[in-house]
Amino acid sequence: MLPSSFLKNENGYLAIMGALVILTLLTVIGISASRVGITEVTMARNEVVYRRNFYLAEGAALEAADHLTMYGNLEENLQSWMEMATGELTMDSVREYWDHTVDNGDTVIPETSAVNPMHTLFIIGHEGTAKGFSISMGRPTAHSIGIYGRCAWNGASVIKMGYQTAY
Repeated sequence: MLPSSFLKNENGYLAIMGALVILTLLTVIGISASRVGITEVTMARNEVVYRRNFYLAEGAALEAADHLTMYGNLEENLQSWMEMATGELTMDSVREYWDHTVDNGDTVIPETSAVNPMHTLFIIGHEGTAKGFSISMGRPTAHSIGIYGRCAWNGASVIKMGYQTAY
């Protein structure tokens, strides 16, 4: 049995309290470090998703540009993914076009891109006569075309590219 004087002795009390304070501080620092680490991992993941979507959207837009070079005269070779009414397709209105389907009776349907058929689409819109070119009866007219590529994969990215063609 312990003598009662040993239990009433307060020697070492300060050391125990100091150890508890240090342990508490280390716990707080550890929790803060883990939260910072989780935030950094989330930011890195978001950056990867953004870059992936951006480059896939750009690839879809470039694919649309390749298709445009094959079709030549867009008035004669109109495709379902071409909005040829001047000025109808803008960055604000393009959001509505991504949901267009044949089932809804829509006339302009975004085309699935071969870049990533599950997540990418493209569409073009006529923006009018190219600046610096006048309408002339004797030669083809240069037209400005807006090409929109989109990737929707854990987020969405839309890219717009300019394109000029004469017909």
